[in-house]
Amino acid sequence: MKEQKATQGGEFLLTEPAAIFSPESFSEQQRLIAETAERFAQEEIAPAGEKIEQKDFATVRGLLRRAGELGLTGVEVPEDYGGLGLDFTASAIVADHLAIQGSFSVAFGAHAGIATLPLVFFGNDEQKRCYLPRLASSEWVGAYALSEAGSGSDALAMRTQAEREGGGGFRLNGEKMWISNAGFADLFTVFAKVDGKATAFLVEAATAGVSTGAEEHKMGIHGSSTRPLLLRDARIAEANVLGGVGEGAHIAFQILNVGRFKLGAACIGGGRNCLREAIQYARERQAFGKSIAEFGLIREHIARMATGLFAAESAVYRTVGLMDHIHRLDEFAMECSMVKVHASEILDDLVDRAVQIHGGNGFVHGNLAEAAYRDARVNRIFEGTNEINRMLLTGMALRRAQKGELPLREAVEGVIAEVMGPAQTHSPAEQARRATLLVAGLAVRRFGEAIEHEQVVLAALADLMIAVYVLQAVAARQPDALMTQVLASRLLDEVDVRARYALATISSGDELRTQAAWVRRLLKRDLANVAAWEQQIAARVIEAGRYLVV
Repeated sequence: MKEQKATQGGEFLLTEPAAIFSPESFSEQQRLIAETAERFAQEEIAPAGEKIEQKDFATVRGLLRRAGELGLTGVEVPEDYGGLGLDFTASAIVADHLAIQGSFSVAFGAHAGIATLPLVFFGNDEQKRCYLPRLASSEWVGAYALSEAGSGSDALAMRTQAEREGGGGFRLNGEKMWISNAGFADLFTVFAKVDGKATAFLVEAATAGVSTGAEEHKMGIHGSSTRPLLLRDARIAEANVLGGVGEGAHIAFQILNVGRFKLGAACIGGGRNCLREAIQYARERQAFGKSIAEFGLIREHIARMATGLFAAESAVYRTVGLMDHIHRLDEFAMECSMVKVHASEILDDLVDRAVQIHGGNGFVHGNLAEAAYRDARVNRIFEGTNEINRMLLTGMALRRAQKGELPLREAVEGVIAEVMGPAQTHSPAEQARRATLLVAGLAVRRFGEAIEHEQVVLAALADLMIAVYVLQAVAARQPDALMTQVLASRLLDEVDVRARYALATISSGDELRTQAAWVRRLLKRDLANVAAWEQQIAARVIEAGRYLVV
């Protein structure tokens, strides 16, 4: 199966793809990368889990170094600078298969992703030759310093300042917060303001005036280093400005796009491992004279875990395929936000079900389900909170439409004309797409440009868009799979609920009743025995002892 040849972000709102990129599309090289990463995770990361959780950073650095020897930390680094020079797909595969241990996954992602990629995409040749070979091999470990105590999601409100020195260079003062890898990083990508303009700097940890605070005591990912970065008259050479003065905002947001789809990939890997552990426990745990894996409600949990993974995996790799087709970091920013939100929330549901399957054992410290539950929570905060990402993706869609870059107005008019005419039959994904366009059009008509302040409506529209994107992905990937049928039923129910919720904030009275009737007209589907499908899915997955597409 080949990827859809989309030419721009947001096209999923205009048409349903005939095919997408998915794991079934992997080349032999990509399959080998997956096998290498999976073997390294199982044989070297997992056995070191206890040491990692005890903040044994020497162990973490050793594992990063070993990953560097395997080429896993330099996947996207060009060959001229010591890396493999591969694509986004390869990096997503690595992030996916190394997510066996939450704390190490965070350390790896911070180093090989958001800390290294600013240099890959925005560094000059001198900077790349100086730092990339050491980062690609993990001789040096990187960290990304953007957030501050008063500017988390509102990153451009940063207060860290970089003042020009008379003899050249800059003097940095400020404090960055929640910096992953800060306790053992060698190189920080630091964002500070120069005359009010956000600017990125390459700051070596050994620089005078650079230090870190105490380790944060976190709810989860106990084994990852999270500290404040303190800058006190740290003198940085002009040569260490990344991308030019004033380019910091552009760099930060472009790198976050990549970080978001990689986070989605890591959520898949973490979820897959959690499902495997839950299946093993359910098979072994005996109650009332038989394995709890035989009970219908346990099977329902397992089926929903596996089906959620299928949905997230389909959406993430669809997005990666699009980004590799058009190699621009910002073109599919909307899609990157969607998969970050969707995959992180799927993982949260999945780890919750895993704890429930484990019962009291799942609530005890040291159990893998308990650790996964705690570790997963941060993913809805990392790389921009899910609330911020919902605002971003709807805002991008509306701005592109206003600029004429995405012909949504014409698409909305077509849907309104359809609800006024004879009833038509469409696929579940098309029903969802049309309902989403209808609600979006009515919302813009009601609020105009002020819609950017209507966060509740924008969030509902984001959820509708995510449902469309996922439905399209699973249908294009495996149209006849039981999982696809289950998702079609469940997601159309969600679309119905979210669409009517949004309409109630837009209209009232007879107008609201009319608009709700339009949504019902678009969302035509028969009642299905989803429970029976889920029991069949669970039987197959339990028999296999792992995630698979059913």
